[in-house]
Amino acid sequence: MPVIDITKDLSALFRQQVQVTPDAVALEDDTATYTYVELDRKVEALSNLLRKHKVGRDSLVGVLLPRSANYVIACLAALRAGGAFLVLELAYPPELLADVIDDAQPAVVVTYRAEVGKIKEGIPLITLDEEQTDTNGDVKDLPPVPADDDLDRLAFVSYSSGTTGKPKGIANPHRAPVLSYDLRFGIRDLQPGDRVACNVFFIWEILRPLLRGATVVAVPDEASYDPPALVDLLASKNITETLMTPTLLAAVLSRHPKIGVRLPKLRTLWLNGEVVTTDLGRRAIKALPNTTLLNCYSACETHEIACGDIGKMLDDEANYCPVGPPLDPEHTYILDESGQKVEGGESGELFVGGSLLARGYINRPETTAKAFTPDPFDSAPGSRMYRTGDQARILPSGLLEITGRVGAMIKLRGYSVVPGKVEHAIVQHLAVRHCAVTAHGEALERQLVAYIVRDKESSSDRPELEVNELGHSPAARRTLSPYLAHYMIPALWVEVEELPTNAVSGKVDLKRLPPPPSPNAVNGNGALNGHKGDHDSIDIEAIAEIWAASLKISRSTITPEHSFFDLGGHSLTLADLSARFSRVLGVKVPLARLVDPATLNGHLETVRSVRDGHAAAVQAHLPDVLRKDSSLEDSIRPTNATICAASKANTILLTGVTGFLGAFLLNDLLESTSAKILCLVRFSDPSEADLPEGIARMRRHLLDLGLWRDSIMERVEILPGNLSRPRLGLSPDAFEELTGRVQVIFHAAASVNLVYPYAALRDANVGGTREILRLACRAGATVQYISTNGVLPPSREGWSEDSMLDVDDVPEKLADGYGQSKWVAEKLVREAGLRGLPVKIHRAGTISGHSTTGAGNAWDLLNAIIVESINLGYAPDVEGWRAEMTPVDFVSKAIIHLSNQTSTTQFVFHLGDPDPVQTRSVFKDLEVLGYPTKPLPWDDWVGRWQENRGTLKGGDGAFTIDILRSGMPSVEFLRGIVVLNNAATRPLRAVVERPKVDSVLLETYARHWFARGWLPHPPSRQHALGGTAQPIRRGPLSGRVAVITGASSGIGAAVAAALAREGLHLALGARRKDALEAVKSRLVVREGKVIVQQTDVTDRKQVERLIQAANDELGPVDILVSCAGVMYYTMMANAHIEDWDRTVDVNCKGLLHCLSSVVPSMISRGSGHIVAISSDAGRKVFPGLGVYSASKFFVEATLQSLRLETAGTGLRVTSVQPGNTATELLGMSTDAEAIKKYGEPTGAQILDPEDVANSIVYALRQPQHVAVNEVLIEPREEPI
Repeated sequence: MPVIDITKDLSALFRQQVQVTPDAVALEDDTATYTYVELDRKVEALSNLLRKHKVGRDSLVGVLLPRSANYVIACLAALRAGGAFLVLELAYPPELLADVIDDAQPAVVVTYRAEVGKIKEGIPLITLDEEQTDTNGDVKDLPPVPADDDLDRLAFVSYSSGTTGKPKGIANPHRAPVLSYDLRFGIRDLQPGDRVACNVFFIWEILRPLLRGATVVAVPDEASYDPPALVDLLASKNITETLMTPTLLAAVLSRHPKIGVRLPKLRTLWLNGEVVTTDLGRRAIKALPNTTLLNCYSACETHEIACGDIGKMLDDEANYCPVGPPLDPEHTYILDESGQKVEGGESGELFVGGSLLARGYINRPETTAKAFTPDPFDSAPGSRMYRTGDQARILPSGLLEITGRVGAMIKLRGYSVVPGKVEHAIVQHLAVRHCAVTAHGEALERQLVAYIVRDKESSSDRPELEVNELGHSPAARRTLSPYLAHYMIPALWVEVEELPTNAVSGKVDLKRLPPPPSPNAVNGNGALNGHKGDHDSIDIEAIAEIWAASLKISRSTITPEHSFFDLGGHSLTLADLSARFSRVLGVKVPLARLVDPATLNGHLETVRSVRDGHAAAVQAHLPDVLRKDSSLEDSIRPTNATICAASKANTILLTGVTGFLGAFLLNDLLESTSAKILCLVRFSDPSEADLPEGIARMRRHLLDLGLWRDSIMERVEILPGNLSRPRLGLSPDAFEELTGRVQVIFHAAASVNLVYPYAALRDANVGGTREILRLACRAGATVQYISTNGVLPPSREGWSEDSMLDVDDVPEKLADGYGQSKWVAEKLVREAGLRGLPVKIHRAGTISGHSTTGAGNAWDLLNAIIVESINLGYAPDVEGWRAEMTPVDFVSKAIIHLSNQTSTTQFVFHLGDPDPVQTRSVFKDLEVLGYPTKPLPWDDWVGRWQENRGTLKGGDGAFTIDILRSGMPSVEFLRGIVVLNNAATRPLRAVVERPKVDSVLLETYARHWFARGWLPHPPSRQHALGGTAQPIRRGPLSGRVAVITGASSGIGAAVAAALAREGLHLALGARRKDALEAVKSRLVVREGKVIVQQTDVTDRKQVERLIQAANDELGPVDILVSCAGVMYYTMMANAHIEDWDRTVDVNCKGLLHCLSSVVPSMISRGSGHIVAISSDAGRKVFPGLGVYSASKFFVEATLQSLRLETAGTGLRVTSVQPGNTATELLGMSTDAEAIKKYGEPTGAQILDPEDVANSIVYALRQPQHVAVNEVLIEPREEPI
């Protein structure tokens, strides 16, 4: 039988109680006390004011106040006015508060003057600490209050904490709290004289006592999570009931183990928000013998689900206390993955139906539909159930037990760790009162960290926890090893006075826990227990034996002069070497310390120093080191340096030739310049004697990538060197000679590793760049520096070219040592540029394989994941994971193209993909190629991979297994892509087109992966089910003949690609034959034929030869697309006559030559289509482009005349008028004044050539009776 009238809303129930206990104390805080009748008057006055702000049914009243009596008054007033209160937490950051208000759109916000500045202008406000006028005026004209039995209208909206994504506004109707309070009154009723302290879950607790005549005591924010202050308040206010989170209770018991003595009147303590460990339950019962402890399980979306008396539910054999019997067992379901009910005692996901559900999430219908699904077990119309996301089971006793959170496990190197299980073992077996276990670091550095609060009154049966200065506890490992698997024992231990709690949720706030000791200090300072000995116990012979075992070579082949890397070592074998050192010598050596020096003697000293506990000062003082390292010595200054285009250089120095990008840079430099190329090849201790090995090493690398040809050595010279050494490892004489030879330096070498800390990469990446700049200043050479998107933190919006972190932000925002070292190096390059050295910085993204050959970087992590997914038959399904795959040939050619531009206006260029594709689309394209995969959540995919692939033998044919086995990335790593906006770069490199990441590119890559032995079969474009080749669908343009001028780049090349896909036969004309051939090689030709003809449109004879070739080899010309054109920014007063002449010759005469060659034959056949690229400058004159505009006005006049004169002949004439487009036209100008004044980018996203090409295809595809005469296509933000 209900305890309260469950047919009435909250406001009506409160009014009923006012009539019953008018003079009882209803509400108090530290400043005021109100009886029920006094509280009723305050509520009535404020509700009238709210109604004048049009608050009515389902209207929201924002409450931005501290926990206080006024907070309660505001909530009751909102309900009485017929609206609902919106919880606005003072703890919200400004951005979150603004987002919540924007999302919820409250009719008015109730607040204090001090908080007004947090609320954006335009939101109506009521400030309670200012005098309110006319609160009891005439209300006859206001709309009526909704009926008090309308329990489906909104009561309140609270936002989730946002720990799982963007916060959601949870909309609860009156029915939910009314039924919830009735259920709780059935468990533990209240009466006049009871005093309920409301702190944690404030809004969920403040109304319940007011429906039974009890007193609400508002606990101020500053006392809610301060155990001493909270206990003082509970004692002084004679509290009889309150609610805490288990974390808060544990903190209170740590400070007050005999809390019952302080709180003799506390009759009821509700626990909610987290699981209650058996240990905490036992301690609480002992500390509060006269208090009923109720474990309550609820969710914001469902109110109470289960509740029980902890004293009656404890099981000494269990880790956690059950949450009690379900309050509505008929609508409490434990379901398996297929949505079926599990058998009794089995674990599954908890779903809850019934009448206590929230409406859903405001303004988020899709999220609501996903969380609140139809209830298949309830036949009532419209019944729903809520997916809690918790794992649970029903015990034989009928009690509900929460066993964990779905997806809440910590993933550690492929293992799944349940933090709660580890925490329970720590508290049970060590002298620890309370703890929190989390993971810290990424990839190979990811470790479990235990944050512990010591139990200072523990009995002798639990040993004291011993933690050394580095955060290690060998004793704890020994104690826990019988109870936990090795991977579940924390590697690091951090002692805290108490665990911090979230100001909103009251749960442990993991984000506020202090950082553990740095990975470098942890891994590099301490020797393992029992293995420390004198220096003679570890000698060079021991090191050599371990080398031989790791490298799988004979000990006799190893000499003190060898480097570990010279003998075939790499990062994977280095990880194996470190493990062997740990196993054999008992010394855990971090990989970073083994990188350099990587000689026998170097490793001997490293092992000894680690064993003896020498600290790494660099990592310990990283911010100061970064600041110092990013300062360039005053002596590094150019004396007489002018920018030199790579194409004009006689001698070029290239570093990184044995790297992936460096090899392609060498290939493209050989093809595009006539310079001698000096290649610095790394040796540990370089000398001239290393020259033959340097050549052999480069040759092996180029052969693997398909780039080697014997003629290379006619123009290449090898320089054995080392970036980490002074003068690049060269002798003083050799370095001095180099300063007299080099005009351009391409610095592409770097030590790349996302695991190593800054200290391990500092010498090569920072010191090496410093030496390059020293050389360049001495030589007066231009520096082309290859940077990375890793100098910026993850961002989905895209960083602009001028973006650069402040040095103070680097340690926090750039998590890996590689990004930090490249940031410092780039900072040095920038400083050299400010001093007058010609420099250009090229920021690459994730570089993928060659777009034509597929040759790729064998160490690429994304490749490894894709290949392993194909072999596994399952692909990771990660929301927000995008695949940046920028082909290496594009990056290399773009760098060289930009290096030939001598303008110094812009010196930072972005070459990453500004809009990376979703990885899900990559796997869809691969399915078309015959590689079907099923999607799996990341953690499930990792587990399946570990089980099916992770234990297989690696090697060349299964190298991708080795890559993933060396370190599986986290979901955060996959999502944390750095996007580079290329708005300023794109116009300057437009001649080099970026290949699209589509099925064509992926087919190329898959063919290469198959050739390497990584895939079971080559790609094939077949139906996934039928296995038959996909038929070519013939479109309206298939088989027609088109001539395209200006087809070597920009719009012309894009039109060629688009029409090839449509199935046309194409004749491509342009001045540059090699560029035409390159365009042709990239075309995806469905059924047509493509010919190329070198053509200068200013020469009528050459145009006629192009048309004749088309007629002879392809057939009569149906379509002419005239794309050839030039554009020069020139000031009329500067009289750039040559530019003007060229503009008239190409744009005007070129068009006439094309028309004269095709129009007569088209008219005679009664069909044809002329398309000419005009410009929006042909409709409106732009300053700085006077002559260009005139030429385009000429084009418009010519086409209009042609259109009018040939009406009725079957000829169609289309003028395409693009606005600002990313083509090479934007880089032609030489009039610096005009460029500066009129040619600077606005920052708007401009058109791609493909955008223009698509509009042309649209015009061409129209039926014969339809003429698209003009197409004006512009960037959205740049209309004329």
